[in-house]
Amino acid sequence: MRRHALFALAALVASSIPAFADGMDKRSPVMQNFYGPTYSHTIFTGGEVARNSWEGYLGTIVALNRDLSKDGVLLRAMGSYGQYDYNFGLAVDGTSRQADLMIGYQWVRQHFNLALYAGVDFIDHDLSPFDNNNPAQGRETGFKVGIDLESHRYSGLPYYYALEGTYSTAFDTYFLMGRLGANRSGTIFGVEGWLLGDESGDAQRLGGFVGFGRELRSDLFAEMTFSAGYQFTDDEFAALCGSFFGGDGAYAMMNVSFFFGGERHRPLKP
Repeated sequence: MRRHALFALAALVASSIPAFADGMDKRSPVMQNFYGPTYSHTIFTGGEVARNSWEGYLGTIVALNRDLSKDGVLLRAMGSYGQYDYNFGLAVDGTSRQADLMIGYQWVRQHFNLALYAGVDFIDHDLSPFDNNNPAQGRETGFKVGIDLESHRYSGLPYYYALEGTYSTAFDTYFLMGRLGANRSGTIFGVEGWLLGDESGDAQRLGGFVGFGRELRSDLFAEMTFSAGYQFTDDEFAALCGSFFGGDGAYAMMNVSFFFGGERHRPLKP
């Protein structure tokens, strides 16, 4: 399953490169008007819950040119904390800690933006008691790559699509998430699919999502996304040990992103 996820990631990158030089007008990935605020960075936070597992995270993305609506270098940092448990002949409680720091480059086009990242990742899985059958325990530091492709919510497109994924050599950890749906004046909804896992096993998710945005101040914009569905785990590994993503059953997630900046011009009102 990991190989399929990595092949899909490589194929998307290869197929997207010709679009970078398409000559289309570049607009803000947030507000999509020529007279609105210029956002320099975003802070994102959220969490997820699945059977026998939960996790929360906090991160930031900073445009080094101080304008997220333009091509340029991005700095990304994120940390997460979660807990999980499983019982396959041995009752085990697990705690997961993660932190990464990556640098990337963003291409902004009229209807979508694409960012590629690379950096360092630290993961700590603390299991109590020690489980000889679980290879994902202890601490590892590894190389991490990521991709973030998203259509613009405010460019007038009637549809929405997104693809986000990362791969880390620390415990061979990865996830790949795709979304496809409708866009109604910045409110998005549709279906989503996930591939995720590490050395202890793999999981797949299928569900639905909804998202919307709100201007909180002239220099602060918030986007909220909620999703829920069902998670399927790899039976081969489930017979041996558990993992940070939990077991078969329902899952739910939420994410809130805050965009910060300064008002360059008076915003246009619809």
